[in-house]
Amino acid sequence: MRLRTQLTLTVTALVALVVALAGLVIVVRIDHRDRDDLDRLLAARADRVKAAATKNGSLPTDGTFAIRLIRNGEMLKQVGSSAGFPLPEGDGYATVSSGDDEWRALTQTLVTGAQMQILVSLDALEEQHDDNVLVVDLLVLLAAVLSAAGVWFATGLVLRPFQRLLSAARDLDPADPDQHLPEVKSPREVAELTTTLNDLLARARSYEPPEPDGVRLTPSPSSASSSAPSPLSPSSEAVAPSAAVAAPTVEIRAVEPPAPAPAPVEPPPAPAPVEPPPVPAAVEPPPAPVSTAADELRPSLAGLGAQLDQLMDNPDMPATQRHLLLALMADEHRRMVALLDGDA
Repeated sequence: MRLRTQLTLTVTALVALVVALAGLVIVVRIDHRDRDDLDRLLAARADRVKAAATKNGSLPTDGTFAIRLIRNGEMLKQVGSSAGFPLPEGDGYATVSSGDDEWRALTQTLVTGAQMQILVSLDALEEQHDDNVLVVDLLVLLAAVLSAAGVWFATGLVLRPFQRLLSAARDLDPADPDQHLPEVKSPREVAELTTTLNDLLARARSYEPPEPDGVRLTPSPSSASSSAPSPLSPSSEAVAPSAAVAAPTVEIRAVEPPAPAPAPVEPPPAPAPVEPPPVPAAVEPPPAPVSTAADELRPSLAGLGAQLDQLMDNPDMPATQRHLLLALMADEHRRMVALLDGDA
């Protein structure tokens, strides 16, 4: 999901939740206010009814409320409505039910000992409550739509520089050394990001991979008379310091296998007497082949050659792997020198 969509959904949900909670609080307060107004209306009507009853003994009503007279738990008179109501338990305000309807009742005890009860239907309050809830729902929906549209538009404006920067980065040609991201001055965050990316691009283009570490071979004595300059000559010393400083070099001395020792020559046998036949001299078996230094050095030389080939074939070899190969070659060199010194 894109950042713009996430921001829009998050802000819309928060705004809708806040508006819904605020609407709920408003509806509850309106309901309490309407209930208090209804209670004050019941008290005013009870005073008018008591005044009329005291004056002419009638219970006046306009049909919007009901009046009941109760004595000792018995209904004496009821006007204004024919609905059945439960008997009051005491004086004061109460909410009673008559079938599926809710009524608000005020009960007062008269000087005669009878109870007078004034009742008003709560249908009007319920309708008002439903209207208030509908208004809150519409406000929540309207706030959600407006906040979503506003956040979508605002995030579009904020993310537009980033989108331009992304498009420019996609259009970059790696082969063009002069191409870079366009400069951005505002907002500051995008300007800093553009400068950082341009610096990184410049460093990446100017980076040159290091050359592979050289391996110096010492020629064998048989080839010392060749036309190649000696590694200890002044000309080679002028060229070698950079490579010698970059990485350790491995010197390999080519060793020629020594010539096998000639087989011992036995002296001719002495002339035998004439009388007995000559006895042939016993022929000794040829000496067993002796393991020479060349046989032992041959696997090491082959391994060094393979490692040199690997270094030459992989000029971009990581530094860690290259140093490991050089360390192995140095170990082989030391082992060969020790072998030669022991044979000497």
